[in-house]
Amino acid sequence: MYDHLHGEVVEKQTSRAVVRCGGVGYEVRISLTSAAGLKVGQTCQVFTILHVVDGTPSLLGFASRSERELARKLLGVGGVGPSIALALLSVLAPADLARAVARGDTAALKAVKGVGQKTAERLCLELRDAMAKLDLGPADPAAAAHDRANDDAIAALVTLGYSEKDARDKLDKVRRGRDAGAAGDVEGLVKAVLQM
Repeated sequence: MYDHLHGEVVEKQTSRAVVRCGGVGYEVRISLTSAAGLKVGQTCQVFTILHVVDGTPSLLGFASRSERELARKLLGVGGVGPSIALALLSVLAPADLARAVARGDTAALKAVKGVGQKTAERLCLELRDAMAKLDLGPADPAAAAHDRANDDAIAALVTLGYSEKDARDKLDKVRRGRDAGAAGDVEGLVKAVLQM
């Protein structure tokens, strides 16, 4: 029904904004990622989803069409409502969220408040293929480097005789048990797993 709003931001809080279009102020629920680009007093364009629960409508707002498309995919998964979808998009940048789902990284998804093991697994199972088709722009460089180090460490551990699943599980334990600086490079990660 509403594709987007184009108007002045007259109010902004962490999870909501009011955009005035043609003299009407529309309250929009937004993620932290989308909120970062909005400034009170400036004209903006917010892409929207009209979501109705038990007869109560709410507008969800997004900074880009691709972020909105990702939110639509998330909302299509059973047990995922607007609050969880916006929380996921607040904690993880859209490209990082899509990558986590595509890779089956349930640990990254469970770090978001309201996302349990079953919901994380359902997201990965139902959306894995759809994530590859979304054009979400470049990912966070630090996250990309983290993923490359993880992939290289897994390859090294598989060469040393570990199964891929076992290598991935052990690397997750190492990442959780140490700060990134202590075990951030491939060599450090592999040594840490071998010492377990």
